[in-house]
Amino acid sequence: MFTSIPYDVAGPATLVAVAAFSFAALIVLTIVISVAEAVVMLLFKWGTFGRSLLASLLMNVTSTIFGGVLIVVGFYSDPYILLAIGFVLSVVIEGGVLMLMKRDGRIRNWIVSLAANSASYLIILLPILLLNA
Repeated sequence: MFTSIPYDVAGPATLVAVAAFSFAALIVLTIVISVAEAVVMLLFKWGTFGRSLLASLLMNVTSTIFGGVLIVVGFYSDPYILLAIGFVLSVVIEGGVLMLMKRDGRIRNWIVSLAANSASYLIILLPILLLNA
């Protein structure tokens, strides 16, 4: 006897639930990464914690939008290639945001972008590496 809900009834509700969960997870992850990157920026004396947090939020929202486009377009199916491309794009995009916010620290902006993204990618990859060990 068939007792499950037909897909045409449950499909839209399931899609909305998954999308809402994914969006909430993306917001939480963006906040966690932004705080971590702000701490790195503070350690590199880029600015005060408040200014670093604002810059980090702007950087991450901008790079997340481009990252979403990269995933949708799906240039490569290999997740490691996507991860490498994502890292390089994050450093470039977020370094550009820092340049707009603090034009007098050219080299420092790029070093901070590289260091902050290294920390955030470590936050993303560490649980995956630990689970696969």
